[in-house]
Amino acid sequence: MPRPHFNNRNRTARSKKPKIVGDVRQYQLVNSFGVGSIVDFTKDTVIIAGVDDWDGTEDWEDRKIYNENLQALTGAKFFLTPKTASGSRFSKSRDIPAYVFPEMLYCPKCRRLIHYKEAANTKNPNLCCLNDKNGNLCKGRLVASRFVVVCENGHVEDFPYSWWVHRGETCGSGKDVQRMKMYNIAGRSDVESLFVECEDCGKRRSLNGAFAEHSFSGENGYHCNCNHPHLKTKKRAGETGCDKPLKTRLRSASGVYFPVSYSALSIPPWNRKAVQIVEGLYEYLEDMTKDKILKHLANKAAASIPIEQLLEAYEIIKARKTEDTPRSEADIYFDEYKVLGKGDLQSEDEYSAFTAEIPPGFERYFDKITVVDKLTVVQALKGFTRLKPWNGNSSAVAPLSSTQKEWLPAVKLNGEGVFFKFNEEILLSWAERAGQRYEEMETALENSFYKDANPRFSPRYVLLHTFAHLLIRQLANECGYSASSIREKIYSSFKGERNQMYGVLIYLASSDADGSLGGLISIAEDPERLRGILENMLHKAQWCSADPLCITSKNQGFLSLNYAACHDCVLLPETSCESGNILLDRVSVVGTPDDLSAGLFGDYLSRE
Repeated sequence: MPRPHFNNRNRTARSKKPKIVGDVRQYQLVNSFGVGSIVDFTKDTVIIAGVDDWDGTEDWEDRKIYNENLQALTGAKFFLTPKTASGSRFSKSRDIPAYVFPEMLYCPKCRRLIHYKEAANTKNPNLCCLNDKNGNLCKGRLVASRFVVVCENGHVEDFPYSWWVHRGETCGSGKDVQRMKMYNIAGRSDVESLFVECEDCGKRRSLNGAFAEHSFSGENGYHCNCNHPHLKTKKRAGETGCDKPLKTRLRSASGVYFPVSYSALSIPPWNRKAVQIVEGLYEYLEDMTKDKILKHLANKAAASIPIEQLLEAYEIIKARKTEDTPRSEADIYFDEYKVLGKGDLQSEDEYSAFTAEIPPGFERYFDKITVVDKLTVVQALKGFTRLKPWNGNSSAVAPLSSTQKEWLPAVKLNGEGVFFKFNEEILLSWAERAGQRYEEMETALENSFYKDANPRFSPRYVLLHTFAHLLIRQLANECGYSASSIREKIYSSFKGERNQMYGVLIYLASSDADGSLGGLISIAEDPERLRGILENMLHKAQWCSADPLCITSKNQGFLSLNYAACHDCVLLPETSCESGNILLDRVSVVGTPDDLSAGLFGDYLSRE
């Protein structure tokens, strides 16, 4: 388990060693608590620093990950896991740097705002070092300021309290640095009653208008300073100006940080140990003669990995590296879809699967159900956005380091899954019945900033996506899983691609243990049990506590990109959904009370 610490930029004069501020799980460092995120620990609030220092450690080679498909998807040469050191109970490390942020601290006792450097050289930097009205040390427990300002280019900085109070003008006291205090009036605790006051000139101003859309605009406006406080330099190299307006947010608000992450399954042949060994050597080998390659690989051969496998791996990698056209996201999805659809693949490194019996009554809906009893997913962090989730526009992604790296931070997730391959004929028949139902959803998507984020949109995608959500919710209800621990991967055809896909992967994966405890496997192995879960899922999806409003709606969810889908019936935690809880409609699965045939499984429900 990695342990973030204050690194050199924020180390106090009294500190000879980095200060450990808390623990985070390895997986969280490529997700919700990734580089650039603000994390509240017990005593300190920090921003996770960039990866500038990650590649200078002794065990760098041991932490490399190779996944050919994910490399093609992200453009990285390889991936690097956060460093961990073996402990007696957990794997822990002090090698994840963090910086104090917000840098403005607040004392609830004397209600004054203090820059962290003022308290840094005191005996206890977590206590207020100012005097109270009686001249005694306040010693109130300092907490991080609640407010930050953020822009859509990924910049973030402390709320400009002095500028806000003085409305961009110079303080009447003539002091370069003013003492500010913040308090609520009339014993209230809402933002409307929250005021900031300058103790030096007596001016004060309510924070009520700070959250307005254009609160920092105007002639004396406060403009973005291009701050990236997670970087050593605080600014990206060569960045001199930003034209995006700043907006006030609570430091812990979800909109302050959206990770931009990619994931890919570790599938044959790229999951094989021989291939991964040669992958790390390929650049060194590619300019050698055949005899030298053979000699070099012979030194790497062992009893478990004979020279023949290494030579075969070299030829596999060479063929991929010398392809004329670069591989697209659609190609990678289709590779995974083909492997999952094969069913039986035993004794493969990092991947193993077998075909399960289709539950009675559902044979016409599914062509195959594959149980993946050994599943490995590599998840990489490419950057992050602020204010809005990533929409496919790479220019809006904030950097992970002050200079570009040839690698990305990533983790391997081990677990298990169940893959449902739908029958093509019945699914296309349903799409024909659906007709023009999803034209409004497509129009809303095209008019939103999400228009480039999902090139798979179609009525088929809505159906498969909704089926995955309903099944995850049912598994969470019946099998004791938390919905946030189960994830989905939708295999639906990309626009303009000839390769057709009709599948859904539901899986569990974790970086902290060797997968789960076999719960999904035991469910999928028992056709009667799986039949009961599917039936209960369909019956439950027919009714929502928000009906009839929900079932008849065509403008629910973020940017009106859902139809009959709300928190009571379809939506999932953010960690489970691959598309931000949009493009969902339970009518596509179960139909409506008046027309069951509008849903793929409508005829199954009508026979009961």
